[in-house]
Amino acid sequence: MMRIRTSLTYVFLTCLFIILGVKGGYYLLDLYELPQIEQIGEYQPNLITTMYSQEGEVIAEFFLERREVVLLSRVPPEVQLAFIAAEDQRFYQHRGIDIRRIAKAAWIDLITWSRAQGASTITQQLTRNLFLTQEKTLERKIKEAFLALQIERKYSKDEVLEMYLNQIYFGNGVYGVAEAASFYLNKKVEKLNIAEAAFLAAIPKNPSLYSPVRYPENTHQRKKFILRKMFQLGFISQEKWEQAKDFTIKVTPGMPKKEIGNIYQAPYFVEWIRQQINEKYGYDRLWRGGLKIYTTLNLSMQRAAEEALIDYLKEKNFQGALIATDPHTGYVKALIGGRNFEESQFNRATQAHRQTGSAFKIVTYTAAIDTGKFNPVTPFYDGPIAFRTKRQGGSSGQIGLKGKYWIPLNYEKHFWGNVFLWEMLAHSINVSSIRLLQKVGIGTTIEYARKLGIESPLSRDLTLTLGTSGVTLLEIVRAYSTIANYGIRTKPIFVQRVEDRQGTILEENFPQAKIVLSPQSAFVMIDLLKKVVDNGTGRRVRWMGFERPCCGKTGTVGWPKEQETNKTIDAWFIGFTPDLVAGVWIGKDDATPLGEHMTGSKAAIPPWVEFMKKALKEKPIKDFPSPREIVFREIDIETGLLATPKSEDTLWFAFLKGTTPEKYHNYPEKEDTYTREFKPYFHLSLR
Repeated sequence: MMRIRTSLTYVFLTCLFIILGVKGGYYLLDLYELPQIEQIGEYQPNLITTMYSQEGEVIAEFFLERREVVLLSRVPPEVQLAFIAAEDQRFYQHRGIDIRRIAKAAWIDLITWSRAQGASTITQQLTRNLFLTQEKTLERKIKEAFLALQIERKYSKDEVLEMYLNQIYFGNGVYGVAEAASFYLNKKVEKLNIAEAAFLAAIPKNPSLYSPVRYPENTHQRKKFILRKMFQLGFISQEKWEQAKDFTIKVTPGMPKKEIGNIYQAPYFVEWIRQQINEKYGYDRLWRGGLKIYTTLNLSMQRAAEEALIDYLKEKNFQGALIATDPHTGYVKALIGGRNFEESQFNRATQAHRQTGSAFKIVTYTAAIDTGKFNPVTPFYDGPIAFRTKRQGGSSGQIGLKGKYWIPLNYEKHFWGNVFLWEMLAHSINVSSIRLLQKVGIGTTIEYARKLGIESPLSRDLTLTLGTSGVTLLEIVRAYSTIANYGIRTKPIFVQRVEDRQGTILEENFPQAKIVLSPQSAFVMIDLLKKVVDNGTGRRVRWMGFERPCCGKTGTVGWPKEQETNKTIDAWFIGFTPDLVAGVWIGKDDATPLGEHMTGSKAAIPPWVEFMKKALKEKPIKDFPSPREIVFREIDIETGLLATPKSEDTLWFAFLKGTTPEKYHNYPEKEDTYTREFKPYFHLSLR
């Protein structure tokens, strides 16, 4: 019997040692596959990418984990001690694992027949968070202990504590003590007092159970426990303990994130930049890299734009867009891409290609002036004209005639007869503008469109000057900016500078300028566009009380049906002062009519004026300075000749040197008078 028992015991022990040996072998093999501790030195925690306005205010954050990494020197000693008291009171005595604490926890678990006691040190918790999973297995515990011992051999206690305080999770996507202080208490970590330190130290044990947002009473109870422990351990005096116990914690949590990222201001502007940054630097760098993105957005102007446009759009139930830029730098100061970003993220300022109507005419007129062959009082004839064409239908200012001829119309459905070039632009006269395009040339006009900054495909036919090609608001604003900047084209800039997490500059964007037009030609156009506001289709600007020197042009695109040419589907106004260019588009995404007689003047000027009034409220009033070799002449409006004392109605005009009228107005001498008499005219031209 004894021999049988001995044999069974021998077999049992042999099997046990074999099992333990095999299991131990697996553990040893796993240990060989453990992460190398040297990787900690290369470890880069996920950080928040922050986007700033021109004034330095945060306008957006992008993150997978809300985290601000801080040096231990920025964390007050009381804050450090609060976490040590809460998580690992013998942190400075052990070497990675606390044998005494493990033994005590095992004994309590044994006598209570439970596994309630935890014995992980701060170093073990750091190891688990960096390299391992949260599963409660013996294998994970062994790996955790082994790695903790290695970490403490390589790194000092302060280095371990710094990594831990930047790594721990506080719920609501918040990582690290600095971000927790900001998110829950709206304070810098340097400004935390003892009570607040204990309050934050209460959360990591169980971020769900001790959430200050969901269960604040649990957080406060654990805070009291930690404060008492700090006193018992001699970390704080009795006086400080008593004061901290009675201190009221004001929790002001940020918005809990259901999705990654936060946009606080100018959502269309922010999203446009996010797309560019994501394309240039990649997903990981944007969402994990802790980039600092410094933009050109002027918050006061952005708020002025929102106040002027958003309520207007909601009241009218339209869609719309607004862009404001500095013509001298190309900096985009304000941008609205639609009525409601949550409703639609489509950016109508940068992505929508819509017909611009007469707002495009400045390209034709700029080309005409710059050639030196035309001046503001060059005479034209505005009368019926038809062109043989295969196209049927059309947009604003044009109709089809049995599919054989294209007959352009003026908005008013009548003809003006003899007109001058300045009147054609001021009153947005279609038919005579087409005659001007014929003389300037379609190719030349497209060339000038490219010079001014329009890059979209353009139609190579006589409808070009009527704005039948789709371009973005950003492009047309850039074209006007080139004129406002006296012929110097600038590149639109949204981002001034991008820095990585170490503060190294990844990119820095300075104004990129190119001279594409003489300042004299640009100034003549400025003078002509002043006449649009003071005497033409832009007069509503003055009616609404905007008195600063300014220029601008309306654009109206009608419903493309012969019987409904007075129904607008796109309304534009682009205008500028010496230092600010702003463009407004009003329309509907499905291109249905806005309503009867909703012209660019009626629909787009009101929000433009409201924006400019607010944006420039504190700015000094400035006029456009005249460059050299510009000649000013007073002109008789009726004849287009130089004014005399007999002239009844006159205006001053800017001319390129050598292009001024040579004759004076003199009624008795009929040969010097340019007749206004209307003479019907009909012309067929093959294309």
